[in-house]
Amino acid sequence: MKPDSYNPKAREAFAKSLIDIGVSIFKGIMLLFIVVPLAAVLKSALDENDSATSVFSIINSLTIATQALILGLIVIGFVAAHFFRKEGLRHLHEIENDS
Repeated sequence: MKPDSYNPKAREAFAKSLIDIGVSIFKGIMLLFIVVPLAAVLKSALDENDSATSVFSIINSLTIATQALILGLIVIGFVAAHFFRKEGLRHLHEIENDS
């Protein structure tokens, strides 16, 4: 069953769920950018070793393939979030134009 054949209330709920999925993915990525570096810095600060650790040194210690994989997954997440949000907004816009 295609979303275009849903009744208006079901289609509106479907559109809102698509928007929620897109926003949730985006929030998750933003949370990842905030929490992971903060956790690395706190671990370094609370560790008893006197060696200074930065987020950039941690990233540089990864192989190029791992860096590319992480970057690729983040880009895929942004694209998926944008697609879900765009499709949800399109469905809502079509509902408003039909009524």
